[in-house]
Amino acid sequence: MIRTALGSPGSVLLFLLAACGDNLAGPSDAPPVDAPPPRTRAVIAAGSFMAGTAGVLSTLWFDPLEVEPRVAPNGAIGNDPVLRRFGDELFVVNRSDGNNVTILDAATFAVKAQLATGAGSNPYDVAVFGDKLFVPAFDTAGVVVVTRGTGARETIDLSALDLDGEPNCASAYTVGDEVYVACGVLDGGYVPQGPGRIAVIDAATNAVKTTFALANANPFGVFERLPAGVLGGDLVIPTVPNLINGESTSGCVERVQTGAAPKANGCVVTHAQLGGYAARVEVQIRFDTPLLWIIASSYDTAPHGNLQGYDLATSTLWPNPVSPPAQVLVDLAVCPNGMLVVADRATAMTAGGLRVHDGIMEQTTAPMPIGLRPSASHGLACY
Repeated sequence: MIRTALGSPGSVLLFLLAACGDNLAGPSDAPPVDAPPPRTRAVIAAGSFMAGTAGVLSTLWFDPLEVEPRVAPNGAIGNDPVLRRFGDELFVVNRSDGNNVTILDAATFAVKAQLATGAGSNPYDVAVFGDKLFVPAFDTAGVVVVTRGTGARETIDLSALDLDGEPNCASAYTVGDEVYVACGVLDGGYVPQGPGRIAVIDAATNAVKTTFALANANPFGVFERLPAGVLGGDLVIPTVPNLINGESTSGCVERVQTGAAPKANGCVVTHAQLGGYAARVEVQIRFDTPLLWIIASSYDTAPHGNLQGYDLATSTLWPNPVSPPAQVLVDLAVCPNGMLVVADRATAMTAGGLRVHDGIMEQTTAPMPIGLRPSASHGLACY
């Protein structure tokens, strides 16, 4: 197994000391030994964005820090993957020419299922309810629902949201027995035709319960949920109205209220404040303070991406980015050991990899290669 490490991991030797004499403890007399806690890992899915080529899934281990590249079986990771983790499974949404959702065991990376979403469907995200996968598919009439175990497939029709019949749905999230779906409502050139729309779907019956407009156009990215008791536990999603025209500081990280009276609920932070659009957001409770970590990206003369912190308790954006200007960050994940893992796209095709932060302090001195340059804005998970 090939590993790239920050320092070579030393071997651990266990010496068992036994007293002399005949009263040695037998196996049945030995005290129980607690199993060591599972080792924290981050996993990253990265694609090449070249038709017909495969992506990679690589693991970053902690204690010591080391990368184990290309851990997924052949055919599991496409050229444009998005990664979600639900429980002990990883769901890889293979967009573009993949048109499937591949389910991996989160511990062994064995393929448990690969479910097709239909030719040309271009799936963008996945939400799970029982055996049903709700897959917003960009080039369909709405949401493809695929059932595990049978592969049965149907489409929830949201075409009424968009004059061209394709509402360009980009994200989905399960809240209780409902699935919230965000749609961009774009024309054939991907130019927004008005505010983004949210559809609330009954997860048991697939019926559309209600729809409503966001404040801004083009929900771009995926839903995440705020902690209970923080800003109502709302869903949040970035909206980027003018990204197709190269303008990345309009819009905001929008809130969506869930529950009995779902609605658009204002902004957490604007992209003008961030100096770029929120490519990825993650919540962390650090020293009893709820924080929203944000990768803010922009494109002017060259790509930029930095890590920023937002205090959810005081609704305050930190005055300066955590990462230096030379880094081009595209993705992040919060780990159960309190660390942050960020993906650095870098500027050279052969460079880039993963960096690790403990709050504002970076623990790595260079990006740790993963076998392919990171590029996706939702390809990281840590557990």
